[in-house]
Amino acid sequence: MLNPQRSFVRPLLAWHEANGRHQLPWRDPDRSAFDILIAEILLQRTTASAVAGAYLPIIARYPSPEAVVAAHPEAVERRIAPLGLAKRAEFICRSAERLLARHSGDVPHRYEDLLGLHGVGAYTARSVLIHAFDEDIAAVDTNVRRLISRFFDVPPDSDALADLADALAPTQRGSEFQHAMLDFADDVCTARTPQCEACPFRERCRSPVYED
Repeated sequence: MLNPQRSFVRPLLAWHEANGRHQLPWRDPDRSAFDILIAEILLQRTTASAVAGAYLPIIARYPSPEAVVAAHPEAVERRIAPLGLAKRAEFICRSAERLLARHSGDVPHRYEDLLGLHGVGAYTARSVLIHAFDEDIAAVDTNVRRLISRFFDVPPDSDALADLADALAPTQRGSEFQHAMLDFADDVCTARTPQCEACPFRERCRSPVYED
């Protein structure tokens, strides 16, 4: 029987250390919880490469909920407009208002409170908990679902997949593990043309993709 930590988690973390997208600005360990919340909202339905160029100017102009609320909503929208989906400016403005009204301007560290922020769903809330508060859980999007489904031969629509992802998250390395899953799924375990020949999991992956 496979030991998931030895067969999946440790090799994935090793791959990420050598190949991960460490230069992405929101992965700087000095980012505040509010910086991370802004990043997670901006990354919704948008590629990391698209957000990377706009992120630093946005958080420089709006480093806190107070700065967002003090700005005119149209000004926030203009700064986010190059990313498309201008509705996220509304998400940021309304979330900042709620942070000030309900949480003294602090990003909450309870899942239910994060879900109360405008535009924050289950994936975004979990990502904030992982990256801002060091929670040892996983956030499952399409890419993570594909990776875990293939390696462990679990149906991608299975309710058990999210629980499995949580169980895999290593103690005190949840943020790194989440980044590793996202980067590996984007670079190697892709949706249409997975790079199976270069995959470090080739001998242990249970996916039928590997069958000759």
